[in-house]
Amino acid sequence: MKKLFRKKIIRNLPQAGFTILVAVVTASILLIIAMSIGGIALKEQVLSGSGKESQIAFYAADTGMECALFWDMKGNVSAFVPDASGNLQDQTINCNGAPITAKYLPIDGTSKYSYSFMENNLTSDSNMACAQVIVTKTKYSGTVDNDGNTVAPNKIYTTINAYGYNTCAASFNRMERGILANY
Repeated sequence: MKKLFRKKIIRNLPQAGFTILVAVVTASILLIIAMSIGGIALKEQVLSGSGKESQIAFYAADTGMECALFWDMKGNVSAFVPDASGNLQDQTINCNGAPITAKYLPIDGTSKYSYSFMENNLTSDSNMACAQVIVTKTKYSGTVDNDGNTVAPNKIYTTINAYGYNTCAASFNRMERGILANY
């Protein structure tokens, strides 16, 4: 009788091991699939957040550009030109409901000059977007500019560079977008 009992136990052992093996393999496959889906979802979330921050930076640059264009062409009189006595100096302009000082930056004597200002109150969020705008005026005395292009003599050419940032604080997640206007 003892021999018969032993044979039954030995016959049932391989079947019990096979069931555990199938369960472990199935659980492993399901775990791999779940981790793959989780990884894809995480990458999609990072990508969509990056797109949103990039859009905020672009709109900040656009706001700064529009402010500079407005003040440069307001009533056909630019805020970024010498005053009545011919002096170039800092200008106070109003952008987005706040006064901003456009700093005069002398470049290359009197034929080229620039104004730079920072626009900080672009959003109501505490992590504010901001823009830096550089307005450069160049007056050529000849008919050719520095790049060899034909220009009208004594006409003032304007270049506006607007750089937008999703946050004013320097950080790893800070994004910059820029817009350039020439006229």
